[in-house]
Formats: sequence, structure tokens, C-alpha cells
Amino acid sequence: PDRGPARPLTRGGPVRPSSRIRAMSKPSLRASVAAALSSITPAQRASQSAAVLEQLRSVPAFASCTGAASIYLPMEGACNEVDTWPIVADLLARGVRVAVPRVCGRSPTDMKMLGLSGDLEAAKALPRTKWGIPEPDEAAAASMEDLTESEDLSLLLVPGVAFDARCGRLGHGRGYYDAFISRQRRLQGGGRPQVIGLALNEQIVEAVPMGELDERLDAVVSPQGELRFTSEADGAKAARLLQRGEGAPAEGAGAGEAAALSSRVEIAVGRFKYACLRVSPPRGSGGAPFIAVRSGRGSYHADVAEAAIDRFEALGYRCEPLGGGRIVRSDGGPGGASVYIYGYSVGFGGAEGGPPGRGMRDHAAVAELVAQALPSHSVTHSSDGY
Repeated sequence: PDRGPARPLTRGGPVRPSSRIRAMSKPSLRASVAAALSSITPAQRASQSAAVLEQLRSVPAFASCTGAASIYLPMEGACNEVDTWPIVADLLARGVRVAVPRVCGRSPTDMKMLGLSGDLEAAKALPRTKWGIPEPDEAAAASMEDLTESEDLSLLLVPGVAFDARCGRLGHGRGYYDAFISRQRRLQGGGRPQVIGLALNEQIVEAVPMGELDERLDAVVSPQGELRFTSEADGAKAARLLQRGEGAPAEGAGAGEAAALSSRVEIAVGRFKYACLRVSPPRGSGGAPFIAVRSGRGSYHADVAEAAIDRFEALGYRCEPLGGGRIVRSDGGPGGASVYIYGYSVGFGGAEGGPPGRGMRDHAAVAELVAQALPSHSVTHSSDGY
């Protein structure tokens, strides 16, 4: 369902976010990803699939799932998607009711999710479609529980051709999964179900073109980790941090302690989210406000900002989040020492094609600060999204 072997029209290396793919059409992107996937060996696919399962185990929606979950079954002999049999085995071993797809028509709404009996071997013995996908036939479907419109489905694990860091998903163009996700979201509401895309490294691309009927996922899990776009919790945390920034500065701590935190730029080597803050010194300190840039790990930019804000506020500073994005620092290699800045923070008012945040026009000021802090590095920035 919504899957079938896409023919590679060209050959090349893996498609990764760093490849800077921009404005690619859906057919072209499918062809590019298919070309990248064509070089994967069964052993590499197995290794990546095992890594995806390990990453999933740290995702609360997966780790805490005890009711029902839907998941696709892998194409036989293909290396163009995550092998889900180990994931199915994990869910069944925990007593989760597992539903798998059956396509019974050409309309996008003609995909059903049918419950497995709980026997992994029985699932592996299901008939194969012409694409080599295990799928219940009409006879098997007659004895399986139909969970297509069940509110018990708290987790949807979905396939795709390509995914991006904003949790955009590109399928094979039939629309089955978009229709199913949309129906489940309307049925349940309130942040349920959690919809997670499963991706090989080669399926993570710079940008997935999204149409009006395309459903953005809640998360994408690859061997490298979890990607999330935003959430109600992120919005609430960002709003709280913005509100904290509207208060008056408190009395300051000792000058030595304050100086230890007054560094304008703290960014680690690697690819991280970053937050840009306007920092107002404590009352009576005689200092002037300054801009601080902090990189860090977290599901959202608010997570990165919160850690820095807590440190500043403990010494009487007031911090206003201005925005954020992604920052990539390299201290060596073929390209030399460099920093690349891009992206935006949804929680702090940024938008695709717009500013990185409500208090930033672009990344130019941040790039200037980084260049001052790291004079030996080549610093560039762009308005590219994720």
C-alpha cells in the first residue's frame, strides 16, 4: 500500500540534508532517493533497521504503547525501506495489538488496518502482493479485526520514500497513508495518535515538497535519531520562555559569576539546534544588553533556550528568546574550519521562507557574532529551511 519499487532513473550517492537539495519536484525526489537506495546491501539495511528499533525504544510514544499500533510490513528482498519485522516482534512481545495494511481499492480511502493474531510466524506467512509486500488477502482479512477507525490506535508507524527534518513525508503518490493519517487524526484529536515515519539514512533529505492533502508527521526516526517538527508542548514551553523574558531584571550576583556566563557565543562542534537570546544584565550592574547564541540538543529550540535562560536568570539576568535555527560547526576536514547557519524556530515565531524567529530578520547578526567568536572559521548562513 502506497509503496512499490521506485525505479532509479539516475545513480548517485546518498541523499542527505547536507546535499542542499532545494525545490525538487516529487517525481525527481523519488528518483533521486531510489538511486541512493539502490546501492544499499541487505547487511547495511539490516544494520540500519536494527538501529531504528533502538532509537524507537527511547521514543515515549513507542516505549509506552500498550494498546494498539499500526505498522507496515516490509517488501520481500527489497532494501528501499526499514525492515519492520523486528519492530513487529517487539510490539507483539509486549502484548500490543498490531494492525497491518490491506489495500482493497484504488481510492486513497481504500486502505484498511487489520489486527494480527499475535503470532509473528503467522504474520510472516501472509500472502505477498505483486510488490512482494506481506498483506492479508480477502480470506485472511475476513477473520481479522478491523482497526481502521479504531480510537485504540495510539501509534502509527508509517513508510515513505523520503522524509525531512520538518517531518514532511513523500510517499509513492497513491495517497493511502495521507488519507489514513487524516482520518485517524480527525477521529481521535487531542494529539492522538502519534504518527512516526521510519527512515533509512538515505531517505532523510533537505526538503520534501508538501501538497494540500499531504500529512505532516509527528516525528521521523532514522538510525541517527528522532526528528520532530513541533508540538503543543513545545508551543507552550516557548510561550512560557517568551513571557519570562518580559519581566524586569533582578538584582545581580557577583561580577565574577556574571562574567563567567557573559560569553556571547557558545556552540559545540557538530550539527545542533541553536537559540538566539537578548540578554539584559542585572539592575545596577552598569552593563548593556547583549545577544547570546547557544547550541544544544533537544527536541525543540525551547529546550535549548531553556537551559541557557536558567543559567542567566540564576545570576539575575533577563533573557528574551528571539529565534533560532540549526548551526553546523566543523573545526577541520577537507573544507577547513567552518560554521553554517540555517533553519528557523517555529516555537519562537519563525516560519518556512520567513524569519528565524519573531525577533530576527535573518541569521546575519548571529553569523557576525559567530565570526567574531571564531575568527579562524569560515561562517556562512542562508534562509534555507530544514
